[in-house]
Amino acid sequence: MTRRARQLRRCEASARRARPILIGVTVVICLPVVIVIWRPVAPDLFDLVPKIAQSGGYVLLAWPDLERSRAARSTSGIASGTMIRALGYMMDGDQRVRDGDDAERFVLLPDAGTAAHPAHRFGDQMIDVRLAPGRRVRFSEKRLVWVSGTLRSLPGNPAGPQPLYLLENADVEPASPRDIARYFR
Repeated sequence: MTRRARQLRRCEASARRARPILIGVTVVICLPVVIVIWRPVAPDLFDLVPKIAQSGGYVLLAWPDLERSRAARSTSGIASGTMIRALGYMMDGDQRVRDGDDAERFVLLPDAGTAAHPAHRFGDQMIDVRLAPGRRVRFSEKRLVWVSGTLRSLPGNPAGPQPLYLLENADVEPASPRDIARYFR
């Protein structure tokens, strides 16, 4: 056997031993990424239209009604001072809040986002929720909740990072994904 043939055999043997290692490393690296991407995503509420105009004496919020840009899909809007009930996802705002902590305020968004694609934070698609004085709620990021209270419009950039709406004296209730089909189409 020639020297070249021995080297070729060693290389082939090394390649056979390395193949399972390479496959294992690939699986260990790629599997978590696939799990994060394929994990169930919370429904985006932005495009939903309420089946009914009011719920419990409050105007039921359709998120497009908050858009302020010229290209806004809705022309109805919601006047400042309107008593609304909104379905959305609880998120932290300027002040960082940890899951499980009691909070007096948080930001409500129509989309929870994912680990691979964070929720969009446009000023005209965020509501700064402030609970009634003395009230607190257990914070849980990305939890689907109902909030109700008095909506106030704030000045600012619709595409900016600051909420352009404030919900004063708010009440918070847990929501269920079934509420989406029950109240929206």
